[in-house]
Amino acid sequence: MTLRILIATALALPALQAQDGGQLYTTYCSACHGLNGEGALNGQFPPLAESPWPAGSPDRAIKIVLAGLHGEVEVNDRTWNLEMPPLGIALPDDQIAAILTHVRSSWGNKAGAVDAAKVKAVRASIASRSQPWTAAEILKLHPLDLKPPVADLLSYVYDGSWKSTPDFASLKPAASEEENDGIISLSKVGRKLHYGVVWEGTLDLPFDSDYEFHFDADDGGRLLLDGKKLAEVTGVGPIESRAQEVSANFTKGPHKLRVEYYQFEGTIEIRVAWRKKGEKNWHWLSDHKGAARSKYPEIPIVASGGVPAVYRNFIQGSTARGIGIGFPGGINFVWSADHLAPELIWQGAFMSGGHHWTERGQGFEPPAGDHVVKLSGAAALPAGAKFLGYQFGKDGRTTFAVSIGNQKLVDSYLPAPPTGPPTLTRTLTLTGEGAPLDLLVGDHGFPGSALLTSSGPAIETKDGKSTLHLTPGQPVTLSYRWK
Repeated sequence: MTLRILIATALALPALQAQDGGQLYTTYCSACHGLNGEGALNGQFPPLAESPWPAGSPDRAIKIVLAGLHGEVEVNDRTWNLEMPPLGIALPDDQIAAILTHVRSSWGNKAGAVDAAKVKAVRASIASRSQPWTAAEILKLHPLDLKPPVADLLSYVYDGSWKSTPDFASLKPAASEEENDGIISLSKVGRKLHYGVVWEGTLDLPFDSDYEFHFDADDGGRLLLDGKKLAEVTGVGPIESRAQEVSANFTKGPHKLRVEYYQFEGTIEIRVAWRKKGEKNWHWLSDHKGAARSKYPEIPIVASGGVPAVYRNFIQGSTARGIGIGFPGGINFVWSADHLAPELIWQGAFMSGGHHWTERGQGFEPPAGDHVVKLSGAAALPAGAKFLGYQFGKDGRTTFAVSIGNQKLVDSYLPAPPTGPPTLTRTLTLTGEGAPLDLLVGDHGFPGSALLTSSGPAIETKDGKSTLHLTPGQPVTLSYRWK
């Protein structure tokens, strides 16, 4: 199930006269893929930066932009199940070419430019297609040119019986092998007990950054980078109970990786992964992929007794004064008391309190559910508007109040009954003396799948921002719906 915010009024994004790929990307693509190409909301959407999907032959990317992409897709060791809408109807060939040229040459991507003639030819070749692609369909036509997780990987097998990591440098290997797939794996060793393996290769890190590394083994071993020991599992025992997760700072570029492993008896398994600190998902270097542990306990925050749950702490994707509301039935949103507007909506699980209730107030916690959509990230009302507070009604409705001079704006939210499609209804009522005002309802122009239903005045979109014209005494209802 993927998120679509439906619109009853037409949202016509203005054509850009000069085909500036960066500006077009910002208008049509950044709400999901992020201004930096790393996926909006710290990776809640698939990245384009240093991704194999836009690289290589441009046909793959052109076909996806034209017809859309549906269902599960794996990008850089992580799987998403979202829906990219078809943009072929909305965008002409030259604009698609400009966007893809920008994507293929930005954020570390180094693929060639795309011209309008190429887009035109691909459009003609799939003119009869009426459905979005699946990842399997598009990859069958245009396989990814994937670089191995570890470059120039070599493995060395040693005979011996150990209950702690031996000094492999003093031992002579019984066999060695080039691991061309670049994956740390025990499947090809062909032994059941009393042996060791050392892997050596090059790990190319994408940023100057703090990184986290996950290492686990049954029975044991060590993880080293540039000769520095990062983690070690000692003794004899099962996977997970002795897993190590450590942090270290490394520069962008190649680093010498060394992984040491010994097998005494029983289960044969090793797990190795890395991620940029702050990321949610791991990049696995081993064929065995585990659920790397969080250092925080899972403490689900749930609505009960028909009353919405509230989370007043730092929520990733909103400001420091974000107010999270989780309705019974799994419809959730964050309203920013700084920007005076809803900034995120999502489905399913609401929030976990483990992070902030373990480390009091340190860092931002992402939503616990899925299908997260960024609605806004800027001030919704004119300067001088003030937050007055919020309250809950007997029907579960959550209402926020804002003053704007002599006027008052009441902004209330209520989910639709669970018998229908998941819907969040927002009612806006402006009262008091004063002129009509414009309310920001989306600072990305709601491109692609982000569309909005208005019961009243049309939503106007200009320069990538969508606004609603509010008149005192005339309530307006907006609906956000998942399809």
